[in-house]
Amino acid sequence: MPEVSVRGRKLAFEVKPETFDRGALAVVCIHGTAGDREDWRFQLDGLSGRFTVIALELPGHGASDPPDEPTVPEFAQAVEVFVETLGLQRVVLVGCSLGSAITQWLALSPKPWLVGIGLVGAGARLRVHPALREGVLQDKDTAVDLFADFALGASPDPALRQLVREKFLHSSAELIYRDLTACNDFDVMERVGQVSLPTCIIVGEEDKLTPPKYAQFLHKAIAGSSLTTIPGAGHLVMVEKPAEFNASLSAFLGSLDRARTPRA
Repeated sequence: MPEVSVRGRKLAFEVKPETFDRGALAVVCIHGTAGDREDWRFQLDGLSGRFTVIALELPGHGASDPPDEPTVPEFAQAVEVFVETLGLQRVVLVGCSLGSAITQWLALSPKPWLVGIGLVGAGARLRVHPALREGVLQDKDTAVDLFADFALGASPDPALRQLVREKFLHSSAELIYRDLTACNDFDVMERVGQVSLPTCIIVGEEDKLTPPKYAQFLHKAIAGSSLTTIPGAGHLVMVEKPAEFNASLSAFLGSLDRARTPRA
């Protein structure tokens, strides 16, 4: 897996296709709490025929060097340096949950390379239930079971639920707690209306962690944004309903490419 050095730490990522034009549109996907590149497996495999898709592993996650960052602004700075180190010129950031907070933070003071954003399982404020945040330090197994139930829809595939559960079990309680604390401290309710980039918002209809009303608030606040609600999916909508998710995101990305193509 490729990697870059950011502030003396290795940041790992996966890119498809492996050979790509750094001036072309690149989709940089940012996972949520205790996530990694596998959270975006269906997008790496399903969208890379049309776009460059990059799944970044945040500091402290996956194969990236520790420590993880304590706040959303510090995660955002790492993502910014990552993009600029790779030399990407036209980027759409797509973030889920914690990743959506990082994406919003960068969109509020966008660099010239940022041309659009995708917000998945998102909110302008991400308060975390104490049973999850404190519980992970007190009784990790119980908290992980709770999170696996919260992360998916009402009737999840049992194998997928087990996969989500095992991912959290394999992450340290301290990392999960710090990620959830970064989410809990995030609040741009009064500022998110300043986002002026093209914005695609996608939410699972059965999302228990960031319910659809959060996405509706973002949609109303961000002028010109699009909103897609996907039935039968929860918080990890890109994993649970990948075909529907990819169709929505692909349409958004295609519109950005068409907007840039000069008329004959």
